Amino acid sequence: MLQYLVLFFGVFVISWSSILIRWIGNAPPLVISFYRLLFSALMLLPFVILRRRSGSQTFSLRPNRFFVLAGFFLALHFFSWIQSLQLTTVAHSIFLESTHPIFALILSYFVLKERSTLWTKLGIALALAGMYLIVATEPQNAGKHITGDLLAILSAFSLAAYLLVARFFTRKTALLPYLVQVYGSAAIITLVFILLRGTPLFHLTTNQLALLFMLALGPHLTGHSLLNWAARKMPVYLVNLAMQAEAVLASLYAAWLLREYPGWSFVPGALLILLAVSFIFLAREKPG
Repeated sequence: MLQYLVLFFGVFVISWSSILIRWIGNAPPLVISFYRLLFSALMLLPFVILRRRSGSQTFSLRPNRFFVLAGFFLALHFFSWIQSLQLTTVAHSIFLESTHPIFALILSYFVLKERSTLWTKLGIALALAGMYLIVATEPQNAGKHITGDLLAILSAFSLAAYLLVARFFTRKTALLPYLVQVYGSAAIITLVFILLRGTPLFHLTTNQLALLFMLALGPHLTGHSLLNWAARKMPVYLVNLAMQAEAVLASLYAAWLLREYPGWSFVPGALLILLAVSFIFLAREKPG
């Protein structure tokens, strides 16, 4: 019973991510991504140092090309998703971003040569149909919305690529040192793009900095830590299925707090995506 309470509380916490980003306002997406990653890495660093001093873990700051690659995809994920939230509705952005399991299956096929079953391919087709309904049939502010929707799809792809890289190292490297290095790499990569574009880095209000801190402490660290804990206590596919509730909750928050109501085509498209992702995870379940 405890693990289910922890799981759903974790989903509840991460579901506020998109709302906090919208409350931050018109700050540049690169700047939001940078501070989110930087604050997260700095919050974890003391725990890694303490474990290193106690001798329970080793930690090296030497760059690892695979950690940098993971950081690049994570930085791309945050930038594209945050940018999408500024161009389209929360409901569109988060439902399209939640299709990352679909891209994970596609990448696994081409990179790892993992074959998919007929039922899995059917699930992918349903998800693509849902994405089409959401992206291609929005009547208002079509150009702006379509750009935001496509950025949300890019964020889903980059998240799947990040998780694919992480898959090779979660068992070889302790979790906290790995996260510090990946978050740090992603923050540095984001900072490089900020400097190249000449984007102002420090023109943020106290309220925006407070929201960024809440974003890093709440959805980024607390929420995902609880989901990681739950994943060790129950089948992972249940955790992934529960995470689909994030899109539903965030859409309800946006309607309540931001008065964002998506068009008619959103509902069937969102239902197809939820059905497809849930079906794929259930179809992939294997005993043991």
